[in-house]
Amino acid sequence: MSGGAVSVIDLANIDGAAELAVAVKEALSTTGFIFIKNHGMEKDADEMFRISENFFLNETEEEKIKAQYKDNRGYTKLSQEKLDPSETAPDLKEGFNCGFISPTEPPVASQVLPALLKDHASAIAAFQLKCHKFCQMLLEAFALSINLDKDFFTSQHAHGPEQSSLLRFLHYPAIPAGVQTTPCRASSHSDYGSTTLLFQRTAGSEGLQILPSTESLESGNWKDVGAVEGALLVNVGDALEFWSGAHLKSTLHRVWLPQPIPPEGVPERFSMAWFNQPSPDAVFKCVVPTSDISQNDLERMKKKGATPGVEITSQEHLMARLAATYQT
Repeated sequence: MSGGAVSVIDLANIDGAAELAVAVKEALSTTGFIFIKNHGMEKDADEMFRISENFFLNETEEEKIKAQYKDNRGYTKLSQEKLDPSETAPDLKEGFNCGFISPTEPPVASQVLPALLKDHASAIAAFQLKCHKFCQMLLEAFALSINLDKDFFTSQHAHGPEQSSLLRFLHYPAIPAGVQTTPCRASSHSDYGSTTLLFQRTAGSEGLQILPSTESLESGNWKDVGAVEGALLVNVGDALEFWSGAHLKSTLHRVWLPQPIPPEGVPERFSMAWFNQPSPDAVFKCVVPTSDISQNDLERMKKKGATPGVEITSQEHLMARLAATYQT
C-alpha cells in the first residue's frame, strides 16, 4: 500500500518497538517519510483542526499582532517565512507556533496566546503531550532499526517548558482562478529536529512533494507524497540524520502549487505539525565514523549546517537554521 512516493504501515498490525523497527527500517533509510495508520490520535487531530481553522479564519488582527512571532513562537503572517533562503519569493502561508502548554488545570502557556487559542489551551496541551509520547514510541523503534539501544534517542528528549518542541498550525490561502503567483506554498527544506508528525486533511492535501536523498536539488526530480485517509505522516529530521550518520534520512520536501493554476483555482489548505526537538543541551554526535558516511550524504548534511565530526548542541543548530528562515 502506498501514498504516492511514501510507504504506509498500519499500527494495528504491529506489536511492540522491535516489530515497528523492522516495519520502518527501509523507509527511514530511503525517503525518511512514512504514513502511519491507526495511530490513535484521529479524534484529537479533528478537534485541533477545528480550533486551528477557527483561529485563522476568525481571529482579529489585534489578537494576532499581540501574539506575533518571537523566539520561534507565535503568529507568522502571510509571506513572513521563507524556508528556502535561495528562493526569491516568500512562502504563501501563515502559521502559529505553539510552544509548551502545561497539561494542568488551569493550563499554563509558555507564550502569549491569542484569544481563540487561549480558549482551548487545555485541549492543545493534552494534544501536545500525546504527540510527545507518540514520538518517544517512534524514537525507540528508530534506534532499534539501526542497532542502537532503545533509549538512545528518547533519553535526549523531554516534555516541559525548557524544551523547543512545538505544535504548528498552518494555513495556505486559496488561490483564485486566473491569478499569476509563485508556485511556492512552502519552499524546499528539511526539518530541523528529530521527528515531525504531520496531520493533514485528505481533501486539499495535494502539493506536498519530497526530493529523494539520492537526487540533487538541481535534478528537479520531486515526487508527490500523496495522501492516505486518516493516516499520520511521519518524517525524520536533521538531528536524527546527523546522529545516525545518515542511516536515517532527513529528506528535502516542499508544498508546491500545480503549474499552471487550474481553471477552478486551488482550494485553501490546512495542516498541523508537531516538531519534535531534542533537549536544548543534547549534543549531536555522529554514532558512526565519518569515513563510513557516503560522500553524497556528507555533502547533504553540510548543506544543512551539520558537519560530521564537529559536535554541536541541539539549541545551537536550531537557532542557526531559524535565523536563515524568517523574514522581518
